Amino acid sequence: MRIRYAIVAVAITAAALTACTTNDQSETNSKPKATEKKTDPSKLDDAGKLACDDFAHGYQSAATQSDRVDLAHKVNKWAPSSHTDRIADTGHVLANGATGSSGAWKLAADTFAQACLDAGWKA
Repeated sequence: MRIRYAIVAVAITAAALTACTTNDQSETNSKPKATEKKTDPSKLDDAGKLACDDFAHGYQSAATQSDRVDLAHKVNKWAPSSHTDRIADTGHVLANGATGSSGAWKLAADTFAQACLDAGWKA
């Protein structure tokens, strides 16, 4: 009988604690913090610019598959953290194309370059 009372007491305590605790983070997460800087995804951010710069500086010398993989790694040091439209996604495409055929690399490189140009990157 004591075990039954103990189980009921634990259940009631847990229910009371759950009822007292709010987990409504939707309000706090939806409001931008004062220190957060809003970014325009159509504009080239710093990470995107660094990725595009690295790509432009290394593209001509990426003749072998090993060179292409190295360039893709260098670009993807920055690209995944970019909030600019398509930079992170095409950085991933570039990495996949680096290990593929020459045609796959060319297509991936053209796609990444176009994403940079569309975002306003200048040589």
